[in-house]
Amino acid sequence: MKVEDRGISSVYLEFAAAEELAGNLTGDGWTVEREAQVDDNRVDLVARRGDEAIFYEFKVAGSASPAGWADHLIAQQQLARRYNAAFRLVMVRPPRQMELEIEGVERMLFDWLVQHPPMEVEDIAGHTLIDDVDSVDLTSVRISGTTAEVSGEAILGVTLQTGGGEEIGSESFPFTFSATLDLATASAEDVDVHEVDTTSWYGTDDQDFDSDGPPDPKGADINEF
Repeated sequence: MKVEDRGISSVYLEFAAAEELAGNLTGDGWTVEREAQVDDNRVDLVARRGDEAIFYEFKVAGSASPAGWADHLIAQQQLARRYNAAFRLVMVRPPRQMELEIEGVERMLFDWLVQHPPMEVEDIAGHTLIDDVDSVDLTSVRISGTTAEVSGEAILGVTLQTGGGEEIGSESFPFTFSATLDLATASAEDVDVHEVDTTSWYGTDDQDFDSDGPPDPKGADINEF
């Protein structure tokens, strides 16, 4: 009988992903602190380089969210804003018996979404810039000739601005999708975004945020913590 402790497995996967990211960031000149204590909160990973700072939170894709996860994620984003830091949610993908991969799929999705931003992120602010598509996890692939029908999930990175062009902040949102890809031209013919999880921006129903999202940070100095 095979017994799996998914709690221990998830912790290990998150730890391994954080270690790998920390090594990559250090190689790019960032100072990295794991399990950083910021005010009364623990941040999985904090990276600093000059005046820049990024708070990272790790979660294993497909794992059950613990009670209060949404509130925890909101609190982590608000904490990052208070210190003028960017926030990144990193979805860790458990290894699979069969990996479904298409080279360049991130770029294909990115090029399409730059031209067709999902309404969920366009409605957040006066202007939304698509920065990147990352952590693509294909759950199904069907190839006929040079056409691929795919579906999966990924992380969408955006920069939010007011209507006047003032930057509000950088965010990352998980989303699910299906797409038709032209493998000959390495481009997306069509992308259908099923759902964008913007919970981390809007908060839960009992939080009093207006339609423009949470209030802006009030200029805390990132070097003070």
